[in-house]
Amino acid sequence: MGQTPPPRAVVREVYDRIAAHYAELYEGVGPLPHFYQTRLRLVAAALKGRPPGMVLDVGCGPGVIGDHVRSLGFRYIGSDVSVGMARECGRRANGDAGRFSAAATADALPFADSVFDAVTVLGSLEYMEAPDRALAECRRVLRPGGLLVASLLNKSSLYRLLTRVHQRRRPADDPIPAVQFTRGEAERALKNVGFGVRSVAYFDMELLPPAVAKNHPRVAQYVARLLEAFPSALLWWLGSAMLIEAVR
Repeated sequence: MGQTPPPRAVVREVYDRIAAHYAELYEGVGPLPHFYQTRLRLVAAALKGRPPGMVLDVGCGPGVIGDHVRSLGFRYIGSDVSVGMARECGRRANGDAGRFSAAATADALPFADSVFDAVTVLGSLEYMEAPDRALAECRRVLRPGGLLVASLLNKSSLYRLLTRVHQRRRPADDPIPAVQFTRGEAERALKNVGFGVRSVAYFDMELLPPAVAKNHPRVAQYVARLLEAFPSALLWWLGSAMLIEAVR
């Protein structure tokens, strides 16, 4: 991948600090809410056709995806290296007996083999010190035939190229820069631990440069929605992220 993940202790400290308000990023108008809302919709669609069972959300953050998972009849378990995020995920359950959370590292999940029907890894693999071991752990806890749904930043997109340029010029702007993946790197990582890749879809079609999108959030969101009407395979160079489905 050619990139070094940020140290686990730094990731934990940053996310502990913002845990209480992180779910607010899913709301409102602009590039970031649009990114999160689109991803939620795609993940729900991936799970919708499967028989209800147990879903493990690795790197769950505040557990927003749990609302959608529960509405589909699944039980939801969130795990996060950030204790603050795990607590926020538990708070969000609000007494729901079908939702649980745990503070845990992805490369040593505290669950038995072959217990989950689906595992989601949404925007968290990019921050893991040992992504290959984390993927192997995801496969271990999945039942045979179980589904992995992973969201990764698309290194090949124009938008991510511009973010890398900005990061080199102003590294202090992002204390925990996320690792980005090409499609080939992602597929190899999954196949190396025994997954079979079923599909790769690109989403969050970002045509505007990051600085322009930040200053004109409504325009950026409008453009992204227009572009998402086209098949994602044609616009791989605009999709800032990939949603990958793989089976054990």
